[in-house]
Amino acid sequence: MTPTVTAIDTFAADIERGLTQEPKTLASKYFYDEQGDLLFQRIMAMPEYYLTKCEYEIFLQQADAIQHVLGPEPFDLIELGAGDGMKTKVLLQHFLDRKIGFSYRPIDISSSVLQQLVADCAQAWPQLPVAAVQGDYMAALRKISSEDKGRKKVILFLGSNIGNFHWTEARRFLRQLRAMLNSG
Repeated sequence: MTPTVTAIDTFAADIERGLTQEPKTLASKYFYDEQGDLLFQRIMAMPEYYLTKCEYEIFLQQADAIQHVLGPEPFDLIELGAGDGMKTKVLLQHFLDRKIGFSYRPIDISSSVLQQLVADCAQAWPQLPVAAVQGDYMAALRKISSEDKGRKKVILFLGSNIGNFHWTEARRFLRQLRAMLNSG
C-alpha cells in the first residue's frame, strides 16, 4: 500500500524547504485563507497596485480580438489563480453577449474566494457552466484533464500570478504547463 501524503506533510515539506533556502521564503499559497483573500483584494484596490487595473483595461479594450483568436468552436476557459474573477468577468460577459459556447473553470488555492466567485457567476449568469477547482495549478489541471470532454481548453494565466514564483519555479511551471497543453 502506498502511503498517502497529507496536507500536513505538504505544509511541513514546504516550510522546511522555505526555511533552508537563502533568502528564506514561504510559499504564497499559505497567504490565501479568508483573511488573506480580503487583504489581497484591498491591496489590488490601492492606486499603487496598477497591474489589476491594466489587465482589466486590456480585457475591456481587447475582448473582440481575444474572441477572434479563440475562434468559433466551443471551449473551456480555465483560469489559473482566478481569485475574485473581477477582471475575467469582463471576458465572460463579452463571450456570453456574443453567444460563444464556453464553460468557465476557475482554479485557485483559496476555497473561500472560489465559493464567492461561483456564487457571483451563478447570480449574474445562471446559463454559464461554472465548475471551480480548488488546489494547486498542476493538480487542478490534471483533474480537469481527467474529465476531458474533447473540447478545446483555453488557459488564462494573468501576469500577477507568475510574480508569486521564484524565477526557477516560474520556468519549471511554464515548462510543465506547456507539456500539458495541446496545440491549437
